[in-house]
Amino acid sequence: MSLRVKLLIGYSVFIAALVVLGAWSAWRLHDMGKVSRRIISENYDSVVAAEEMKESLERQDSAALFALLGAKEKALAQLREHRARFDANFQKAAHNITELGEAGAIEAIRQDRDIYYQRFDSFIAKATAATNLPVAVPLRDEYFTQLEPQFNKLRADCEHLLQLNQRAMLAKSEAASGVAQLWFYRTLLIAGVLVVAGLFLAFFLANRVVGPLRELTATTAKIAGGDLNAKVSVTSQDEVGQLAAEFNRMAERIRQLRNSDMGKLLIAQQTTEAAIDSLYDPVLVTDAEGQVTKLNLAAEEIFGSEKENTGRHVGEVARDERIACAVAEALQSQRPVAGEGMSSVLPLAVDGLERAFRLRTTPMRDHGKHLLGAVTLLEDVTHLREIDRLKSEFMATASHELRTPLTSVQMGVYLLLERAAGELNDKQVEILSACRDDCERLDKLMRDLLDLSRIEAGESKPTLEPVRTNDLISTANQELRPQVEAKGLAFKVDAPAELPNVMADRSQVERVLANLVVNALRYTKQGEIRITALPCGNFVAVSVSDTGAGIPHEYLPHIFDKFVQVPGAPTGGAGLGLAISRLIVEGHGGQISAQSEPEKGSTFTFTLPIAA
Repeated sequence: MSLRVKLLIGYSVFIAALVVLGAWSAWRLHDMGKVSRRIISENYDSVVAAEEMKESLERQDSAALFALLGAKEKALAQLREHRARFDANFQKAAHNITELGEAGAIEAIRQDRDIYYQRFDSFIAKATAATNLPVAVPLRDEYFTQLEPQFNKLRADCEHLLQLNQRAMLAKSEAASGVAQLWFYRTLLIAGVLVVAGLFLAFFLANRVVGPLRELTATTAKIAGGDLNAKVSVTSQDEVGQLAAEFNRMAERIRQLRNSDMGKLLIAQQTTEAAIDSLYDPVLVTDAEGQVTKLNLAAEEIFGSEKENTGRHVGEVARDERIACAVAEALQSQRPVAGEGMSSVLPLAVDGLERAFRLRTTPMRDHGKHLLGAVTLLEDVTHLREIDRLKSEFMATASHELRTPLTSVQMGVYLLLERAAGELNDKQVEILSACRDDCERLDKLMRDLLDLSRIEAGESKPTLEPVRTNDLISTANQELRPQVEAKGLAFKVDAPAELPNVMADRSQVERVLANLVVNALRYTKQGEIRITALPCGNFVAVSVSDTGAGIPHEYLPHIFDKFVQVPGAPTGGAGLGLAISRLIVEGHGGQISAQSEPEKGSTFTFTLPIAA
């Protein structure tokens, strides 16, 4: 018997059980519906008719009162309307006699109604003919002695009919409730029996079907663990038995393949993949088209499982567009891409915690130098960022604490130079002047350290707003030109008038320009300093170039690091100006770079995003 037939038999039994249970339930629901319809047809209509008769009777009695009060027309109109309603409902009740004693109640209503109508007609005729007050007094006596007692008797008959049908409805409802409860328990019993039988059948079929599959799974695990001699022993002739036979044939083929060169190649590939998976840092491998081909275990914690992401473009998998840009650049230039600075650090969540990663992307080539793809390594630098944070906090604290005694020293030096403590000779003035200059340099260093610490801690975030690029250049031109020309250098500005606006914090960008120009001024003895601004895609690139001594090639990669100074540089700086400028530019969403040739000058360029 095939597996398909076994499953069909099992499903057929379940369907048959559902059909039996559904038919039983539908039959009992139909019976319950008949009971409800019977209650409505036998009693509910009579209850409504009795209520309507009582209401119409009340309105007729009100008509008699209207006649006593002299409203004859209104009394006659109300009498005609509600007498007709009373008779109509009486006929409905008379044609719906279903309960014991209901016929006697109907007959009593009929007799008392006829008497009431006779007395009411006599009363209304007298009331209609009466025109003065002495006649109305006998009519009132007649109402209270004849008409009202008959009214009360007829209303009591209607109330008797109402209660008779209500009691019948209550009795039938209780009986129906008892029957429904009995049917409910029977249905529950049938359903329980069917469920138990279905579970027994399900377990039976599951064992017949799953048992061989379990053995097949266990053998597969053994082969995956390296035991290629494992075999499956399944004796059934269904599809599972055929699968077991094909599986044994496949295992035999794998054993043969392992002994061949291709098997050795596969082992080498598996070793390579195991090595990548064992790396602590996340690794992402793409092909030459940027499609993901491999994620190690550390990368799966960030981007999801390798199975879900294989074949997808790296731009869809990566959470940060800088990863996709680095892969595209590495594939296009076929050179390693390694970002530096804060802009190259990616904050990514791992197990609910944010960690910092440095991006490294390297192209892959075969022996023929053909491009195969790219390998992206995310180096975990969280601990380095923490160390850098602690260092910045220490520098900020030290700078803040040192400023107070430094201010006292400066004040003392200034007082001495002002002869507040007496006259000084030339040698003392020379020494105190040197102390004053060193105190000013130290004070500037403290301010730079505090500014650097605040920027790194995020306490000095830029307030971005649309700013005219020409205004920034013009302000720098006005403030810096006197310093440049005082040293005998030419100061030139090359900025088109139609430059777009940029999103920037004006004071911070002006500080960057001042840092770059002052830095160029220190290294340039003759020639010129030039400021240039040009659009560059979605950014405006601002450059400060000089004709000074230039920067040696070995110092260019580290020129924006803290406390870096080129040998032979003029004294007076602490190596923090370019580091602060880099943090400010990156805080604006731009980048800063340096190009230089020794003895030919340097060019520093930073970008600012164009305002929308």
